[in-house]
Amino acid sequence: MNLGPFKHTTRPASARRSGALAGTAALLLLAFGAAACGTADPKAAPTPAETGTTTAAPAAGDASAAGTGGSVPDAAPAVAPVRPAVGSTQWPQLTWYTAEEYGQKQNDPARIWRRTTAGTWQVVRSGRLQNGTASGPLAVSPDGRRAAWVEASARRLVISGFDGTKRHVIPTQGQQTCEPSWLDSGRVLYGLGREKEITFIAVNADGTGRKVLATHQAKCPTVSGGWIAQVTDRAVRIRNERGNTRSISPRIPAGLVIGGVAAISGNGRTLVISAHTTSPGGCGCGWRFRNYRLDASNGAVTELAPVDSAWTQPTGHGEAIDGVVLGDGGLVVQVNAATPADGAPAYRLVRYAASGRVLATGSVPAGQPWGGLLG
Repeated sequence: MNLGPFKHTTRPASARRSGALAGTAALLLLAFGAAACGTADPKAAPTPAETGTTTAAPAAGDASAAGTGGSVPDAAPAVAPVRPAVGSTQWPQLTWYTAEEYGQKQNDPARIWRRTTAGTWQVVRSGRLQNGTASGPLAVSPDGRRAAWVEASARRLVISGFDGTKRHVIPTQGQQTCEPSWLDSGRVLYGLGREKEITFIAVNADGTGRKVLATHQAKCPTVSGGWIAQVTDRAVRIRNERGNTRSISPRIPAGLVIGGVAAISGNGRTLVISAHTTSPGGCGCGWRFRNYRLDASNGAVTELAPVDSAWTQPTGHGEAIDGVVLGDGGLVVQVNAATPADGAPAYRLVRYAASGRVLATGSVPAGQPWGGLLG
């Protein structure tokens, strides 16, 4: 049986990324060239001036049903990159992945970027890894040093250094249903089996330590902060590799459905979720997205203020795709400002206070539109 197809059912088709970066068919057609590795690109991409704002958080006037939270003790926080001090409005250090431009004029390699203190983006790593054999997008580790993908014809998972070195091949059996995702920078999660009968498996980056985490799962998960998340229209369930679980019913307004989980803190206490209205036929072009900071202990939500007034209209703008939860409860959220009609994402980074107020916005690296926030 051939491996595939890849499916990501926890987020709308208008989105996405990344467990690595799946969004539209254009991204799925990205094929990485020869296995030779690229060297670090010394150029820096200047970023347009960032904006600060005192936009108030939306009023919490919507009626909603009561929420429930899990009771499992918090797990130890995962090791995180440099973060601002509690109460600070400065940006943390950020890492960004840009997909390879395949068949384009520049034919640029995939790249890892780091955001400098001056607000520019500096390339720190580049590579061409998949050699045209992958059945889905590249999954990049949170630290940007490794990548994982599936080669369908060979029925195997491949894990490699982002520069093409230290390649490990893990044979797989049966139908490959879920694209790989990183639990942390040294451990990969992937899924095997038919939809509604999916087995989640974790493995070390060197191919050792294989562990079955769950069986008979209905959907592919989203992975963030070491947690594995699955959603229904009105609920979120998260688990980690140690078996700690939470089932959460977010207190979002009636009429909204949960589209996906953009971020989870390392201790599992805080999530960022996107929700949206529905429309006939399920077309995202008629959705209004609303993003929330979610308290896993009780289901309480804080709405994240939209950066642009256009995002408050039912035209598919403004979905939270990825994010980082900061130590003071603040957030950095990757938001897609494009609509489904645009055919490619238009990402912005938004620095939020814990109250949901917008503190600042920033641009992502210029060039290839397909990419995502790591960490």
